Amino acid sequence: MANRIKNWITKISSFRNSPRNHAVDTITIHCVVGQMGVESLCSHFQVANCSCNWAIGFDGRVAEIVPEGDRSWCSSSPANDHRAVTIECASDAFYPYAINANVWNTLIGLCADICQRHNIKELKWMGDKGLIGQVGLQNMTAHRWFANKSCPGDYIYNRLGQIAKEVNQKLGGAPAVPFKAYQGQVNATDGLNCRTSPANGTVLKAYPDGTVLTITQENGGWGYTGEGWVCLDYINKIASAKDPAEKEESIMEGKQFKKLFDEMRQQWHDNDASKYSKEARQWAVDSGLVVGGSAEEFNGMWEDLMTREQLVTVLYRFAKMMGAVPTSDSSK
Repeated sequence: MANRIKNWITKISSFRNSPRNHAVDTITIHCVVGQMGVESLCSHFQVANCSCNWAIGFDGRVAEIVPEGDRSWCSSSPANDHRAVTIECASDAFYPYAINANVWNTLIGLCADICQRHNIKELKWMGDKGLIGQVGLQNMTAHRWFANKSCPGDYIYNRLGQIAKEVNQKLGGAPAVPFKAYQGQVNATDGLNCRTSPANGTVLKAYPDGTVLTITQENGGWGYTGEGWVCLDYINKIASAKDPAEKEESIMEGKQFKKLFDEMRQQWHDNDASKYSKEARQWAVDSGLVVGGSAEEFNGMWEDLMTREQLVTVLYRFAKMMGAVPTSDSSK
C-alpha cells in the first residue's frame, strides 16, 4: 500500500468472495453508525454476516478487512461489490451520521491511494443512480441505491462531491483552488461551540444563535473562525466575505430578515387610529388572510396588539404594491 496510509492493521473476514469477478473501477463509502475503533471494527466483521474492504476507526486508523482482490459483502449488491472497493467509516450513531476530521482526512488519502493502485484517473460523482456502472461518468456509488437503507448517512452522502474533489486534487487531476473566505450565520438554538480543533477539541466559547462568522478555512466539515473551529452543519452560508453585493442579497434570509423587518416595523409607528391601518384590516378579512370573524371583531380583538397590527399593514402595503389589492369603485 502506498505511503498515504501508514497506520493500518489487517484482520481478514471470512465473509467474502475470492476472487472478485470484475476489475476495480468504483468506490463505495459507507458509515458504520458508531464511533468505533479499528479493533472493534475488526471484531465486528469477524462475526457479522457482512464485511468491507477497508474500515476507518474514529481516530483515523485503518483496518484491512477484505483484500481488494476479493469481493466484500457490503452494499447489498453483488454486482456493485464485485467492482467496488468498499470503505466503512466510523460515524456518529445519530442523524446525520457525521464523521469527524480524523476519519475525513484518512478517507481522502485512502481513496486517492485506491485510485492510484487501480489506475482510476479521477473520482466522479453525479449523485445519479441511473449512472450505476457507467464509470466514465460516475464511479462512486451509495449503499442506499441498492437497499432500503440510509447508508452512508446524509453527512457523507451530501459531501461525496467534495470528497471526489479533494481526492482528485491529491491525484493531480485538478489544481488546488485557493480557499475563498465566506461569511455564515449560526443556526443553533442553544448556541454553537467553538473548539481548539475539529470534532474533539476543547470548547473555547459558544457563539449565540444568529451570530455572523467569517470562515477562513475548512477541514472535514469544520470551519475556522479566527478563534477556533465550528461544525459547518450549524452554519448557514451567507456569501463571499469579499463580495459585498452578493452578501447584501443573501443576508436577507432567515433570522437576518426578521431582524431588519422588526427594525422597519418599529420605524413606521403605525397606530390603530390610522385610516390606512383600518383599510389594511378590512383587506386582511376580505382576502382570507384572517379567518373566522368580521373586520369589526378583528378590530376589537387586536385593538391593543400593535405588532400584529403593523404586520397586517406591511402585508397590505406589499400586496398593494404588487397589484394584488382590488381597486375600489370610488378610486376608478
